Amino acid sequence: MKVDAPESRNGFDGLFSAGRFLLILGLLIFITYPGLILGTQAFCYRDAGLFSYPVAYYLRESYGHGHWPLWNPLSDCGIPFLAQWNTLALYPFSLFYILCPMPWSLNCFLLGHLLLGGFGMYRLAEHWFGNRFAASVAGLVFAWNGLSIHCLMWPCHTAGLAWMPWVVLLCERARQEGKARVYWAALAAACQMLTGSPETILLTWLIGAGCFASDVLQTRKNLWIGTRRLLGMAAMAAALSAVQMLPCLDLLAHGDRSVSTGNGFWSLPPWGLGNFFVPLFHSSASLSGVFTQDEQQWTSSYYVGMLPLALASVAFWRARNGRIILLTILALAGVLLALGDAGWVLNFLKHIVPLLGFIRFPIKFIILTIFCLALLAGAGAAWLQTQSPEAVGRMLRGPGAVTAFVVLLVMAVAYWFPFPSDWWSNVWPNGLGRLAFLLAGLAALARIFRNQRPPIRALLAYGFLVLMGLDICTHEPQQNPSVPAKAYGDVQPPMTRLPQIGESRAMLSPEANRIMDNLVHPDLLKLYLGQRGELFSDCNLLNGIPKVGGFMSVHLAAEHKVASLLQSGRAAPGLAEFLGISQIATSRPLFDWEAQTNFMPWASIGQRPVFLDDPATLAALCSNSFRPREVVYLTSEALGQMKADGDGEARILTSHFAASECSFETSATTRAMLVVAQSYYHCWRASVDGKSVPLWRANYAFQALEVPPGRHEVRLVYVDRAFLVGAEVSALALLVCIAALWNGFRAKTVPSSN
Repeated sequence: MKVDAPESRNGFDGLFSAGRFLLILGLLIFITYPGLILGTQAFCYRDAGLFSYPVAYYLRESYGHGHWPLWNPLSDCGIPFLAQWNTLALYPFSLFYILCPMPWSLNCFLLGHLLLGGFGMYRLAEHWFGNRFAASVAGLVFAWNGLSIHCLMWPCHTAGLAWMPWVVLLCERARQEGKARVYWAALAAACQMLTGSPETILLTWLIGAGCFASDVLQTRKNLWIGTRRLLGMAAMAAALSAVQMLPCLDLLAHGDRSVSTGNGFWSLPPWGLGNFFVPLFHSSASLSGVFTQDEQQWTSSYYVGMLPLALASVAFWRARNGRIILLTILALAGVLLALGDAGWVLNFLKHIVPLLGFIRFPIKFIILTIFCLALLAGAGAAWLQTQSPEAVGRMLRGPGAVTAFVVLLVMAVAYWFPFPSDWWSNVWPNGLGRLAFLLAGLAALARIFRNQRPPIRALLAYGFLVLMGLDICTHEPQQNPSVPAKAYGDVQPPMTRLPQIGESRAMLSPEANRIMDNLVHPDLLKLYLGQRGELFSDCNLLNGIPKVGGFMSVHLAAEHKVASLLQSGRAAPGLAEFLGISQIATSRPLFDWEAQTNFMPWASIGQRPVFLDDPATLAALCSNSFRPREVVYLTSEALGQMKADGDGEARILTSHFAASECSFETSATTRAMLVVAQSYYHCWRASVDGKSVPLWRANYAFQALEVPPGRHEVRLVYVDRAFLVGAEVSALALLVCIAALWNGFRAKTVPSSN
């Protein structure tokens, strides 16, 4: 919907350049998070401190020591790291926080991606509507809403959202113009793929496919050309991101996730539509001051603002065309999918596309709704500029009245039908505040087109954008609260001796783990320092302390089952001994560690092999007769392929453990089993004196190999062939992109006479 109106052709639209839009968005970010930009504060609420910062720190340390972060030996008895889809290990812009001081650099990385996403939506809306004021509205709605602010705790989601409008824009231009546009679109899509935000990537391509289908149905031409260009771009994007995608798919094949993972947990509650109008409707506050719905806690808000809702209504009722109808359908589809089981649509689609079952939290589909609402708001702002000043006021009355009525209706429901955790004293000021922003914004919008004095119009227009931003700033008491940056300083757990790689591990007792899962405190700094002292979640990565357990998106299936035995209390004492648990966090008193004396080192030798199938092995690990120093349980497949028996004289003379390599010097009188309490994964390769030997799965989830008699050098090396193949494919694709873009640039610079 290109705008062809006086407001677009005269100086008014020129006031809203991309630079001025970014300045407004940057000021909103600064007044909300000044400490983070200046480096005195840092995000640490929930996953920000328990997952995102520790993972970024481990990534930075890995590259700082000059090796690829393929394997993480500190968590879950060892787990693939780069293959996880949300570690941003290969995302190009991760270099910023890898090279610059943390946590300041990670703060700027997150907030900078808000600017990138807003700028991308600005360009997309400008391309669609040909109007800079509408582009400013759309960009502000997309970059500055409740969901985008909440997602600041996850670098992967923040980065994935930032690339969403760029991919849609560049894909559209690629299929329309071809040539170099195809390669630019592929590079943008590859960047989004490398962020590792699968739900956002899926929804981005859904929007792109919907736009293509809508254009084809309207014009009924260029079907083959557009399809060919899109398929070529998709193939190039897949090749560029193969270095990340191939290891990720390999991990999924051996991980604990399946198509049955998504079970409707954390869905949008049916009454959650009211939170689009009154953000605190049926929401309860934690001790940290953050309001969330009890039914889902993936996001504390998905509020986009009152004024965008009114403008989106204008677009739907007054400016309907193929693109507007498509955006409306997709926005409604996002809500229905976010409802999970209550919306029925998601369950139906899972039967058609089983891969949707990998998505754990249906609430994530609300991303689709927010993206479309941003464009619909921009479309409404663009359409108003095609109307006479008198008509604008009339056109705004209906949407404004309906929006205000819904706000009052939601407030009435909150008053007459409260939940046990509701506080009316929080809801009514929240609702009245939204009404105030709605009325003030609509009044300013109507005056913009009535007043002919350029300075006044500019002041009113910028005031309208500021009102939109302040509505988001004030819609909840706080989102993603921060703490002083010293929270990420040198904080050591209160242990008599810290576990080291290759020697021993720490573990939270089942009772301590359950308490930490639900621990709250009004002082966020004290809470986080307590979590760090307890090595909760991934906090052990900040201290370089190996432990049993951890938080990752995908766990190795076998190791995860063994860890569940420990956390359920069913495991035999010998299992903790075998895993080298030297420190256990107790629940009484909390934040106290008990030293253990019977732990084994990670590597041991001389056990007698016993061959069992998997169910029998799990049962044996729960039996008090399990003696890890004397026996090792091997899979039935190993029966008949080894001659080792128990060798009480066998010794490990030296051992060395690194992130992706282990080496030992062994001595034995007969063939002996070398057992390593490290998670079994098919990428590990074993060799004795340089000769490759089989590496077996031992004690259900760990590693073992047979060594011959005498003294020998044994090595375990992590060789990720999926990563190596993907790196070759991605490097070749990148060279093709660079060559194609360079040739296109040279063709433009060659004088026409040549």
